[in-house]
Amino acid sequence: MAAIADAPMRPLIRLYDFLIAGFAAVGAASLALSTILIVADVLLRNFGLQPIQAASALVEYAMLVATVGGSPWLVRRKGHVAVDSLIAQLPSPIHRTLLVGGMVLSLAVCAFLGWRAAMLALEAVARGSVDIRSIILPGWIVYALLSAGLFLCATEFLRLLIVRDAPIEAQHGSGA
Repeated sequence: MAAIADAPMRPLIRLYDFLIAGFAAVGAASLALSTILIVADVLLRNFGLQPIQAASALVEYAMLVATVGGSPWLVRRKGHVAVDSLIAQLPSPIHRTLLVGGMVLSLAVCAFLGWRAAMLALEAVARGSVDIRSIILPGWIVYALLSAGLFLCATEFLRLLIVRDAPIEAQHGSGA
């Protein structure tokens, strides 16, 4: 009976899974491109050629993209930072309560910060602000990226709480 109810959700779930993987791939690609850009910039400087003017700004943006892109994927893989060495020594019901509480707190913080970043993005759009460095970008881009990544992290924490394919005690551990 549950399989019949789940059937309409499958395309949406696949799309969401694709979104998480896509964000992670874009984050990884931004790290690779940053590496190439840094090496090219250093080589150009060492050969006395004109360095890439926008290299520093592009690498800064790429670090944001890498963080925002990889974070939801890390939460999904249970690779987020969780130090539970102290609470692991507690009795099982208390341990479980603290782990669930930590995930609920993480969900709430990510959702709040995602909402706040979205509000800042909307304010930046309304003001028409721009981020001027060696390149000029609309000021809302940074906030929009943060908002998307944080909301996806919140969704992943919610997913960990609702759809547990492993006992909650095993959800924090060795990471990805």
